[in-house]
Amino acid sequence: MKWIKYEVHTTTKDADSIGEVLVECGIGGYEITDHVPLSKKEERAMYTDIPKDMGVDDGTSVLTFYTEAPENEETDREFYSTGSSLRDENEWEQPVLPAGEWIRKIMGVLEERKELLGIMLPEITYTVEDDSLWKDKWKENFKPFRAAEDIIIKPSWEEAPADASENDIIIEIDPGSAFGSGTHETTKLCLLSMRKYITPETELLDAGCGSGILAITSARLGAKSVLALDIDPLAVSGTLENAEKNGISGKKLKAVHANILENAEQIQKEYPGKFHVVVANILADVIIALTPKVKGLLREDGVFISSGILSGRSGDVEQALEQNGFSVLEKNEMGEWCSFVAKMDEA
Repeated sequence: MKWIKYEVHTTTKDADSIGEVLVECGIGGYEITDHVPLSKKEERAMYTDIPKDMGVDDGTSVLTFYTEAPENEETDREFYSTGSSLRDENEWEQPVLPAGEWIRKIMGVLEERKELLGIMLPEITYTVEDDSLWKDKWKENFKPFRAAEDIIIKPSWEEAPADASENDIIIEIDPGSAFGSGTHETTKLCLLSMRKYITPETELLDAGCGSGILAITSARLGAKSVLALDIDPLAVSGTLENAEKNGISGKKLKAVHANILENAEQIQKEYPGKFHVVVANILADVIIALTPKVKGLLREDGVFISSGILSGRSGDVEQALEQNGFSVLEKNEMGEWCSFVAKMDEA
């Protein structure tokens, strides 16, 4: 199938108003590219690593959207790409129209509304793309690798590496639309710490499970039970699918759609036995907010493993741990990232 990729070149001031017009015209979803710094609220909602430098905000924005290409649709506009930050996503059936007709329709509405909305008319460019050429392109960058001395992570479509032995734990992961292939330093830091603290009696909580790589690995390392949480329902379903790929039963690993910052008390009521290990590979600000919540979820002799922390923010996280009654057992670093293993102080 062929798709038409459109780019609407405008300003950050006008982007949201133009996006509303796109939806009104029948565009089911769009993406905004800009260099506007994320707000604290947006950072907390991401639950994942963010770029350290998003570039200088030059006041420009690009709205990107797709439509299905009619037969014989040809490209006659220049295409160029930039970074991206997802702002909206809706799904409904769109009519199949030539690119020129979509552009005339959208520009016509914008021309009528430009004074009312207080916007400048944008430039719209497009290109025709064949999904058979790019739909699986991202898979080229996800190859099998060693996350720890005896832990190998591999995508479901790749064979185990030649140096794999019968003593290695091989985790098969299909990231899909969820975060977390395990190649990032923050995930490796978590896995290396988990390897030390998981026993056959361990009951573990993974706060922000993404594709499920930490939760599944903990189960394969012998944890008694695992509870995986994520604010993204796609991450929850992806974790369950990946668990099944690795032979992990629903009795051993449960994945739940929940925000631990908002639902900590409810989780504590449903799991009164508390956890031996709580692991969070998120962001420094989220870990700081999460630290007092963890106290009510962790056993007295349990450990809190946190990662996703830029080295420049490690002092803030360490201070939050100490202020909330934790002692730091380990501080580990890899590249520009660091992780902590902490234990609650004795009463």
